[in-house]
Amino acid sequence: MIENLYDNPDFNMAMQKIEEMSMIMRKQGEHIILLEQKTIESQNTAKKQNDRIAQLEARIQELKTGCKAEENTSENSGKDLSSEIFVTPLRKFIRKERLSSLQRTTQNTETVAFFAQLSSHTHAFDAHRIIAFDKTITNVGHAYHPYSGTFIAPRSGVYVFTWTIRLYGDSYHTTELMVNNQIVNSVYYSPHSNVDGGVSGTAVVQVNQGDDVFVRTGANYHFGVIRSDSVGRSSFAGWILM
Repeated sequence: MIENLYDNPDFNMAMQKIEEMSMIMRKQGEHIILLEQKTIESQNTAKKQNDRIAQLEARIQELKTGCKAEENTSENSGKDLSSEIFVTPLRKFIRKERLSSLQRTTQNTETVAFFAQLSSHTHAFDAHRIIAFDKTITNVGHAYHPYSGTFIAPRSGVYVFTWTIRLYGDSYHTTELMVNNQIVNSVYYSPHSNVDGGVSGTAVVQVNQGDDVFVRTGANYHFGVIRSDSVGRSSFAGWILM
Protein backbone atom coordinates (compact mmCIF):
# COMPACT_ATOMS: atom_id res chain seq x y z
CA MET A 1 0.00 0.00 0.00
CA ILE A 2 2.80 2.43 1.02
CA GLU A 3 4.87 1.44 -1.97
CA ASN A 4 1.88 2.13 -4.22
CA LEU A 5 1.51 5.59 -2.65
CA TYR A 6 5.14 6.51 -3.35
CA ASP A 7 4.65 5.36 -6.90
CA ASN A 8 1.72 7.74 -7.23
CA PRO A 9 2.85 11.03 -8.86
CA ASP A 10 0.05 12.98 -7.18
CA PHE A 11 1.10 11.75 -3.73
CA ASN A 12 4.74 12.67 -4.33
CA MET A 13 3.74 16.13 -5.55
CA ALA A 14 1.58 16.61 -2.45
CA MET A 15 4.47 15.61 -0.16
CA GLN A 16 6.76 18.01 -1.98
CA LYS A 17 4.22 20.80 -1.52
CA ILE A 18 3.97 20.01 2.19
CA GLU A 19 7.77 20.21 2.54
CA GLU A 20 7.87 23.52 0.72
CA MET A 21 5.10 24.91 2.94
CA SER A 22 6.91 23.69 6.06
CA MET A 23 10.12 25.41 4.92
CA ILE A 24 8.23 28.65 4.20
CA MET A 25 6.60 28.52 7.65
CA ARG A 26 9.97 27.96 9.32
CA LYS A 27 11.46 30.95 7.51
CA GLN A 28 8.46 33.08 8.41
CA GLY A 29 8.79 32.05 12.05
CA GLU A 30 12.48 33.02 12.04
CA HIS A 31 11.61 36.32 10.38
CA ILE A 32 8.95 37.05 13.02
CA ILE A 33 11.43 36.34 15.82
CA LEU A 34 13.97 38.67 14.18
CA LEU A 35 11.35 41.42 13.84
CA GLU A 36 10.40 41.03 17.51
CA GLN A 37 14.06 41.36 18.52
CA LYS A 38 14.47 44.47 16.38
CA THR A 39 11.31 45.94 17.88
CA ILE A 40 12.64 45.41 21.41
CA GLU A 41 16.00 46.90 20.43
CA SER A 42 14.27 49.92 18.87
CA GLN A 43 12.21 50.45 22.02
CA ASN A 44 15.34 50.27 24.18
CA THR A 45 17.18 52.70 21.87
CA ALA A 46 14.25 55.12 21.91
CA LYS A 47 14.13 55.00 25.72
CA LYS A 48 17.88 55.69 25.95
CA GLN A 49 17.56 58.58 23.51
CA ASN A 50 14.67 60.07 25.47
CA ASP A 51 16.64 59.75 28.70
CA ARG A 52 19.64 61.38 27.03
CA ILE A 53 17.55 64.24 25.68
CA ALA A 54 16.10 64.88 29.13
CA GLN A 55 19.61 64.85 30.60
CA LEU A 56 20.89 67.30 27.98
CA GLU A 57 17.97 69.64 28.56
CA ALA A 58 18.72 69.62 32.28
CA ARG A 59 22.42 70.34 31.59
CA ILE A 60 21.54 73.25 29.30
CA GLN A 61 19.28 74.73 31.99
CA GLU A 62 22.08 74.34 34.55
CA LEU A 63 24.49 76.10 32.21
CA LYS A 64 22.12 79.02 31.68
CA THR A 65 21.63 79.34 35.44
CA GLY A 66 25.40 79.10 36.00
CA CYS A 67 26.19 81.79 33.43
CA LYS A 68 23.73 84.21 35.06
CA ALA A 69 25.12 83.48 38.53
CA GLU A 70 28.67 83.99 37.29
CA GLU A 71 27.82 87.38 35.77
CA ASN A 72 26.18 88.55 38.99
CA THR A 73 29.07 87.36 41.14
CA SER A 74 32.24 88.11 39.18
CA GLU A 75 31.70 91.91 39.12
CA ASN A 76 31.35 92.22 42.90
CA SER A 77 33.77 89.65 44.25
CA GLY A 78 37.36 88.58 43.74
CA LYS A 79 36.73 85.16 45.22
CA ASP A 80 36.92 81.90 43.29
CA LEU A 81 33.77 80.66 41.63
CA SER A 82 33.29 76.96 42.38
CA SER A 83 30.73 74.59 40.94
CA GLU A 84 30.29 70.89 40.30
CA ILE A 85 28.40 71.47 37.04
CA PHE A 86 29.95 69.61 34.10
CA VAL A 87 28.34 70.32 30.76
CA THR A 88 28.10 68.57 27.42
CA PRO A 89 29.22 69.91 24.05
CA LEU A 90 25.63 71.09 23.38
CA ARG A 91 26.38 74.45 25.00
CA LYS A 92 23.75 77.00 23.99
CA PHE A 93 25.01 80.32 25.27
CA ILE A 94 22.47 83.11 25.01
CA ARG A 95 23.89 85.56 22.48
CA LYS A 96 23.18 88.60 24.65
CA GLU A 97 25.01 87.05 27.62
CA ARG A 98 28.04 86.11 25.47
CA LEU A 99 28.31 89.63 24.04
CA SER A 100 27.98 91.35 27.40
CA SER A 101 30.59 89.00 28.88
CA LEU A 102 32.97 89.64 25.98
CA GLN A 103 32.53 93.41 26.20
CA ARG A 104 33.24 93.30 29.91
CA THR A 105 36.51 91.39 29.46
CA THR A 106 37.86 93.59 26.65
CA GLN A 107 37.84 96.78 28.70
CA ASN A 108 41.44 97.77 29.52
CA THR A 109 42.65 94.21 28.99
CA GLU A 110 46.19 93.94 27.67
CA THR A 111 47.20 90.88 29.69
CA VAL A 112 45.00 87.80 29.59
CA ALA A 113 45.75 84.77 31.78
CA PHE A 114 43.84 82.15 33.71
CA PHE A 115 44.52 79.09 35.84
CA ALA A 116 41.78 76.80 37.13
CA GLN A 117 41.55 73.41 38.85
CA LEU A 118 39.01 70.71 39.54
CA SER A 119 37.84 71.16 43.10
CA SER A 120 37.17 67.41 43.52
CA HIS A 121 37.24 64.03 41.76
CA THR A 122 34.98 63.94 38.73
CA HIS A 123 33.27 61.06 36.93
CA ALA A 124 33.76 61.34 33.17
CA PHE A 125 32.30 58.38 31.30
CA ASP A 126 30.82 60.32 28.35
CA ALA A 127 32.35 61.09 24.98
CA HIS A 128 32.96 64.79 24.26
CA ARG A 129 32.20 65.79 27.83
CA ILE A 130 33.51 69.28 28.61
CA ILE A 131 35.61 69.27 31.77
CA ALA A 132 34.62 72.31 33.82
CA PHE A 133 37.65 73.20 35.94
CA ASP A 134 35.53 74.92 38.55
CA LYS A 135 38.07 76.32 41.03
CA THR A 136 39.56 79.51 39.57
CA ILE A 137 43.00 80.46 40.92
CA THR A 138 43.88 83.18 38.41
CA ASN A 139 41.55 84.94 35.97
CA VAL A 140 43.21 88.10 34.64
CA GLY A 141 40.77 89.60 32.16
CA HIS A 142 37.82 87.55 33.49
CA ALA A 143 37.69 85.55 30.25
CA TYR A 144 37.59 82.08 31.82
CA HIS A 145 34.14 80.83 32.88
CA PRO A 146 34.31 78.08 35.54
CA TYR A 147 30.65 77.08 35.29
CA SER A 148 31.06 76.03 31.66
CA GLY A 149 34.80 75.26 31.69
CA THR A 150 35.21 77.61 28.72
CA PHE A 151 37.69 80.39 27.97
CA ILE A 152 36.18 83.04 25.64
CA ALA A 153 39.05 84.95 24.00
CA PRO A 154 38.66 88.68 24.78
CA ARG A 155 40.93 89.59 21.87
CA SER A 156 42.70 87.94 18.96
CA GLY A 157 46.28 86.74 19.40
CA VAL A 158 48.64 83.82 19.89
CA TYR A 159 47.79 81.97 23.11
CA VAL A 160 49.45 79.22 25.14
CA PHE A 161 47.16 76.60 26.71
CA THR A 162 48.11 73.73 28.98
CA TRP A 163 46.09 71.15 30.90
CA THR A 164 46.84 68.30 33.30
CA ILE A 165 44.70 65.22 33.92
CA ARG A 166 45.30 62.97 36.93
CA LEU A 167 44.11 59.33 36.83
CA TYR A 168 44.32 56.26 39.02
CA GLY A 169 44.09 52.49 38.55
CA ASP A 170 41.79 51.25 35.81
CA SER A 171 40.71 54.71 34.61
CA TYR A 172 41.81 55.82 31.16
CA HIS A 173 41.09 58.96 29.16
CA THR A 174 41.84 60.79 25.97
CA THR A 175 41.36 64.51 26.52
CA GLU A 176 41.29 67.12 23.77
CA LEU A 177 41.99 70.84 23.68
CA MET A 178 39.30 72.46 21.52
CA VAL A 179 39.13 75.85 19.83
CA ASN A 180 35.48 76.11 18.86
CA ASN A 181 34.89 72.76 17.07
CA GLN A 182 38.52 72.13 16.11
CA ILE A 183 40.76 69.66 17.97
CA VAL A 184 44.07 71.45 18.53
CA ASN A 185 45.85 68.83 20.64
CA SER A 186 45.06 65.65 22.56
CA VAL A 187 46.71 63.43 25.18
CA TYR A 188 46.00 59.89 26.38
CA TYR A 189 46.80 58.23 29.69
CA SER A 190 46.04 54.80 31.18
CA PRO A 191 47.87 54.19 34.47
CA HIS A 192 46.73 50.55 35.09
CA SER A 193 46.92 48.58 38.34
CA ASN A 194 47.51 50.76 41.43
CA VAL A 195 49.38 53.54 39.64
CA ASP A 196 48.33 57.13 40.42
CA GLY A 197 49.71 59.65 37.95
CA GLY A 198 48.97 62.36 35.45
CA VAL A 199 49.50 63.52 31.90
CA SER A 200 49.77 67.05 30.49
CA GLY A 201 49.19 68.63 27.11
CA THR A 202 50.27 72.00 25.72
CA ALA A 203 49.40 73.99 22.61
CA VAL A 204 50.41 77.33 21.11
CA VAL A 205 47.63 78.48 18.82
CA GLN A 206 46.17 81.52 17.09
CA VAL A 207 42.79 82.37 18.63
CA ASN A 208 40.34 84.97 17.36
CA GLN A 209 38.27 87.26 19.54
CA GLY A 210 35.15 85.46 20.75
CA ASP A 211 36.51 81.94 20.12
CA ASP A 212 35.71 79.25 22.72
CA VAL A 213 38.60 77.23 24.15
CA PHE A 214 37.95 74.25 26.41
CA VAL A 215 39.09 70.72 27.33
CA ARG A 216 36.83 67.73 26.69
CA THR A 217 36.97 63.93 26.70
CA GLY A 218 37.65 62.23 23.37
CA ALA A 219 35.28 60.25 21.19
CA ASN A 220 36.91 57.02 22.40
CA TYR A 221 38.83 55.96 25.52
CA HIS A 222 36.86 57.73 28.24
CA PHE A 223 36.41 55.67 31.39
CA GLY A 224 36.61 56.30 35.09
CA VAL A 225 37.29 59.19 37.43
CA ILE A 226 39.46 62.22 36.77
CA ARG A 227 41.10 62.79 40.13
CA SER A 228 41.83 66.09 41.85
CA ASP A 229 42.54 66.67 45.53
CA SER A 230 45.27 67.92 47.85
CA VAL A 231 47.57 65.11 46.68
CA GLY A 232 47.46 66.28 43.06
CA ARG A 233 45.21 68.55 41.01
CA SER A 234 43.82 68.30 37.50
CA SER A 235 44.05 71.76 35.98
CA PHE A 236 43.63 74.00 32.93
CA ALA A 237 45.57 77.22 32.19
CA GLY A 238 46.14 79.68 29.39
CA TRP A 239 47.64 83.07 28.63
CA ILE A 240 48.14 85.40 25.68
CA LEU A 241 51.63 85.30 24.19
CA MET A 242 51.45 88.05 21.60
